[in-house]
Amino acid sequence: MEFLSGRDGPIIPDPDEAASADYIERTQAAMDLFRANAERMQHFSQRVKALGRTGRDTVITLIDVDDPVGGVLAEALMPGHDWQSYRDAGEIPVARGLAAKDGMPEFLSEAGYTLAADELRATDDLRVVVLSSGVALVMDVAFNEQA
Repeated sequence: MEFLSGRDGPIIPDPDEAASADYIERTQAAMDLFRANAERMQHFSQRVKALGRTGRDTVITLIDVDDPVGGVLAEALMPGHDWQSYRDAGEIPVARGLAAKDGMPEFLSEAGYTLAADELRATDDLRVVVLSSGVALVMDVAFNEQA
């Protein structure tokens, strides 16, 4: 199950899947995570620009570590990080940061997120990969040219 968002807003996947109330709720939860982290996502997009990198080689990740697929990716990107300390503090462990684009489409495809993988392969624009609630979102982030 997956959700894809393009430059002009959400692109809903297979209508049968999108009609599921559970899927809609999980997609909304992933969108809420993205919205709650919008300022940090903008920070990372500015950081990509400052580093001289682009969407050709970089993605921004926003990962709910307790999501089964997200947890695998978070561990690969931040091996051995103490996520339990966030849970102990009553927080949801979220991994945010920059990652190499190379290999990300293949990871998403192997996890069953084919549309998200195809979106990353099809663009050189910077994207945010959100993994949360059993859903993959691929979101557009515009650079803030005034930064």
